Amino acid sequence: MATEVVVAQSKLEIRTHFVDFAPDLPGAVTVSSATATHVPPSGTASTPTVSIALAPIVQVTIGPLSVGGEHLLSVVATLSDAEKSEVRLRIQVNF
Repeated sequence: MATEVVVAQSKLEIRTHFVDFAPDLPGAVTVSSATATHVPPSGTASTPTVSIALAPIVQVTIGPLSVGGEHLLSVVATLSDAEKSEVRLRIQVNF
């Protein structure tokens, strides 16, 4: 099951979102890799760059954003035991 978080961001802002996968890591399991998908309310989905330099925290930077509304950012981590964990950010862009 995916974890869902709601955050706010302005259209002109470039923001790095920090996604912590620690609650999903049993024992000595670590985050091996991660991917992200950004789906705006209109337009085309994109795959922003991710970094796991602060493992188990994954960093994803998006912005500036071209449209307001609810943007979805899905971050999927592949764990060292081959399991996957997903966190979804619902980004409210009102200004």
